Amino acid sequence: MTCGPRTTTRTAPWRRVFYGWWMVAGLAVTELVSWGVLVYAFSVLVVPMRAELGWSTAQLNGAYTTGVAVSGLVAVPVGRRLQLHGARGVMTAGSLLGVAALLAWANAHSLVAFYAAFAVAGLAMATTLYEPAFAVTAAWFARHRARAVLVLTVAGGLASTVFVPLTGGLVHVYGWRTTLVLLAGALGLVTVPLHAGLLRRRPSDMGAHPDGRPADVQAPTHSDTAEGAITRRASFRWFTLFLVCHTTGKLAVTVILVAYLTDRGYSLPQATAAAGAVGAFQVLGRLACTALRPRFPAQRTAILLFAAQAVALPVPLLTTGHAAAATGTVVTLVVFFGLGYGLPDLLRGTLLVDYCGPGRYPGVNGIVAIFVVAARATGPLLAGLGAAVFGGHSATLIGAAALTATGAHALHRAHQAFTRESRE
Repeated sequence: MTCGPRTTTRTAPWRRVFYGWWMVAGLAVTELVSWGVLVYAFSVLVVPMRAELGWSTAQLNGAYTTGVAVSGLVAVPVGRRLQLHGARGVMTAGSLLGVAALLAWANAHSLVAFYAAFAVAGLAMATTLYEPAFAVTAAWFARHRARAVLVLTVAGGLASTVFVPLTGGLVHVYGWRTTLVLLAGALGLVTVPLHAGLLRRRPSDMGAHPDGRPADVQAPTHSDTAEGAITRRASFRWFTLFLVCHTTGKLAVTVILVAYLTDRGYSLPQATAAAGAVGAFQVLGRLACTALRPRFPAQRTAILLFAAQAVALPVPLLTTGHAAAATGTVVTLVVFFGLGYGLPDLLRGTLLVDYCGPGRYPGVNGIVAIFVVAARATGPLLAGLGAAVFGGHSATLIGAAALTATGAHALHRAHQAFTRESRE
């Protein structure tokens, strides 16, 4: 009796990787591009738009405020849709809206058209940035959630490092309108196919379990507490206050940083390089917070970095111009502003899930998003008003420092409250 050759079935290496990590990899790319195009490019484009169109900083920042306000208005319905249907349709539609917004912005010749473009951009922000991406990590990861969120936020943090200098270079060569068309093309070509082709709602849809664990390994459980009960907790209120304070301050500084540095005498390429460096230090801050997590709680690392950030923000006001000493103070601001810049997003994708549980997270995060996007809108608005009232950006730096310090205190109180609530 002759036996045929023995065959061994082998699984391709790429199939052995938990599918959640493939989604995280794709979302890392889309977050990099979406944040870079929809958020960080604005601070660069303000300068040539102000020069060509004669619109004031307050008028320009008001459009951004409009977009962020729209994203806040739709935050709760978007969160509920994510909870019911997952992120695939939401993020694909958001990418298409982002392309439409950028093309409308490129063709805007009046404030009405400019503000209308940013209203559409607000819908794109609500449906493509961290909120829906974190809903994916909450559903697909438990034990490895912090690592998955780190990957996404590192990519988002690099967005300013990549897109602020890139946008500055494109504006220098092609002008701001053509630059927006090119950015719209990049957004559509990169994010639409990844969102439409890669995202899935939950691990069970593919016969898997969170973290890729075997079926007989139990995931951490959370009580099915109603959203209303969660939002009445002291931990939720303090955590939301922390996010509001820090977001308001950092967005105010973000939108004026390039203009502030050019007003001090730095060239546009130098100013955009400094603003882009904030993103690089943002990544370092997130990496440090996650690496220290096993030995040092993430919120403690964040509080220390926020305290340093609050001290560093007003330091450039001690000098004028752009000589060596002045540059040293600007470097101090960039380093510590960057180290603390991205930590609220990291904590929102990890601590907030601990506070409410992964099942309720998309809905609760949608409620949080209302306050966060209101802060995103308020920061640029206050920065523009501060420039108009005080004739410069000093008040913005001082106010942002005070808000950062207040946020650090609120984060401390939030975790104290959560610890008490967990024992009850």
